[in-house]
Amino acid sequence: MGIVMAQNNSGSSAPNMMVLKQDSGTNLSEMNLTYYSVSTDWGLDAFSIGEAVKFTAPEPGWELMQVRILGWNRFNETTRTVPPANNFLIEIRDESLNLLYRMADTQNAYFTYPVPILRGIDIPALPLTGDFYVIFYDRGSMVVGMELDKETGNSYFYDSLSSELIPSTFKDENNVSAQVNWVIRAVGE
Repeated sequence: MGIVMAQNNSGSSAPNMMVLKQDSGTNLSEMNLTYYSVSTDWGLDAFSIGEAVKFTAPEPGWELMQVRILGWNRFNETTRTVPPANNFLIEIRDESLNLLYRMADTQNAYFTYPVPILRGIDIPALPLTGDFYVIFYDRGSMVVGMELDKETGNSYFYDSLSSELIPSTFKDENNVSAQVNWVIRAVGE
């Protein structure tokens, strides 16, 4: 798919909103990116496995108001073929992995673009303190941005059946393991 992508910080963000990043934080066009779906490695378990990123609220009572995901539903601009509508799921969990918020929607409502896009998805203001997790379940309906270097150690797979965080580690063709960063961001004030 290459490194072509659109950068869109859409949503109802006010200028004073803070974007929390657990990827390298560089411009998307400068990142070493690829795109991934849990269905690639997890098969039928794709519905219970999500891409998770750990964040820390910058101050007590900080409010999460938006989640940004670098994703794409594989829309084919040449043939104007829109993929079948399937759903994704977003969860916000506290540091003990207790569920704080959950929403589901169709991937076509957010990620139907000719290229991957950093898409903002608004959520009701959620006051947070300390560590929290944003978990995105692509459910095989789309692909999510994955940064291949400069790992921060804050990206995981989350298995909702066992409530377990699993390091987002992959092996290359030389059998060398490396952890990746999911390009998932938390926005609030």
